[in-house]
Amino acid sequence: MAFFDRLGETIASKSKDVAQKTKDFAEISSLNSQIRSQEDLIRNAYTEIGKQYYEANRSNPDGLYGEQIKAILAAEAEIEVRRQKIREIKGVQTCKQCGADIPLGSTFCANCGARVEEAPAQAEADTQAQATHCPKCGSELPADAAFCTSCGFKIK
Repeated sequence: MAFFDRLGETIASKSKDVAQKTKDFAEISSLNSQIRSQEDLIRNAYTEIGKQYYEANRSNPDGLYGEQIKAILAAEAEIEVRRQKIREIKGVQTCKQCGADIPLGSTFCANCGARVEEAPAQAEADTQAQATHCPKCGSELPADAAFCTSCGFKIK
């Protein structure tokens, strides 16, 4: 019987150890989660400080952190070039009043109602895209067409 008593005590002791380790693990996990939350707050504060410094000093890229400011300015310029390419592919322009994308050739913005000035690039594109006619069948063609879309005649 002593064997079963010792076995029972060993099982009870091990169960308490497992329960304590589980409790410790849960507490450690909770504390680690709280630490990550505080670290996120710190990272966000650092980012906000950096943004505020940049905004306050972007017109003076030769001062403290000048190289980083120049890098940001260059990256912002590259982003705008790529956004403009996206707008060209989509066939839209940006409303100067509200920033909404509106179809090229629009007279008014559908978002804010502001009158839209025709973009110089669009006016140039319209001039280049003026229609011509196929000498064989007379169908209307874009000025840069190499072949007639109706009869297949080689234009250029």
